[in-house]
Parts: sequence; C-alpha cells; structure tokens
Amino acid sequence: MYYLCCMKIEINNLMTIKNFAVKNSVTPSYIYKMIKEGKMKPVIINGVQFVDTSIYPTLPKK
Repeated sequence: MYYLCCMKIEINNLMTIKNFAVKNSVTPSYIYKMIKEGKMKPVIINGVQFVDTSIYPTLPKK
C-alpha cells in the first residue's frame, strides 16, 4: 500500500496501460487517448503510468 499525495493506493489494483488495454480488448494508444482527453486519470509512479482498477474496473463510456 502506498500513499500518493494524501491518497491511499492499493498496489494490487494497479495495471500497466498495456495490460489494461489487453484486458479490455483495445490498444494502448486508445487508453493514452482517453487519458489525454481527460476521460481517465492515471496513477504515475516514478514516471510510469498505471490504471487503478478500483476506479476503472472497465473502460469509461466514450
């Protein structure tokens, strides 16, 4: 368990962008596009972006 900026993050709920994309049958580029558009918010640890699956169990609606 980590605390990031006053926020408790359970590391078991984190997935890399690529693994989250594969799980949801989309490309990693699509996930990065959703992040860029503000539809998803990644967790960044040491410069690596992760998706918190407790917040996003599936892809958000377009």
